[in-house]
Amino acid sequence: MSNVPAPSKAPGRAVLIAGLLCIIIFLVVTALVFSGTTQSWDAALALAVNGAYFGGAFNQLMVFATDYGREYFWIGVVAVMLLVGRPRTRLLALELAILFVVGILVGDGLKAVLFRDRPFETLSGIVLRIAQDPDSSFPSGHALIVSLGATFALVSFRRKWVAGLLTVEAALVCYSRIYLGAHYPLDVLGGILVGAGIALVGYFVLERYFGPVLARLERLVARVLRKGLIEL
Repeated sequence: MSNVPAPSKAPGRAVLIAGLLCIIIFLVVTALVFSGTTQSWDAALALAVNGAYFGGAFNQLMVFATDYGREYFWIGVVAVMLLVGRPRTRLLALELAILFVVGILVGDGLKAVLFRDRPFETLSGIVLRIAQDPDSSFPSGHALIVSLGATFALVSFRRKWVAGLLTVEAALVCYSRIYLGAHYPLDVLGGILVGAGIALVGYFVLERYFGPVLARLERLVARVLRKGLIEL
């Protein structure tokens, strides 16, 4: 049986256009946030979501989602794709890992340039249910990463029910950031837009222009996984 990843139809330009549109909308949202135009209703919605307490079990679910639903969960997804996936799945895992690195770098850069106080620092009535984060509230790094992963799954996975489950996970993490008092709703929306934009544009670019390079890398990874890294 060949180890060459199964051929896949290159993503159409609609994927690229959708990604660029996400980035444009992010720029509009950024302008609205930092001009103060949306502050009143953004604050009101943050208070409403944060104040809707549904009991201790729900609270623990939200804390679990925010603590483990970003790095731990999505590292696990990539690891499973690499370890048990077929060649095409391993190739997608490599693409997703690359885009996660891009997402982390972009998110850190945006937070450094676009500083916004967290809602628990400026809004009276916000209940902070997790440890304080000292960095910028905008955009949400959690929302960026999980939305990147979910969007990538939606456009690249053949099994859409798997992509759907991953999207539900991403939605829970995004909601948890507002519920726990760590972000305004527009912080989360900003993260979603950046994450989706990176996933869509990145998937288009990687599939269109780096396919042969990634295919060779996938074969190398497959050989390493078969032989093991060490011998005792």
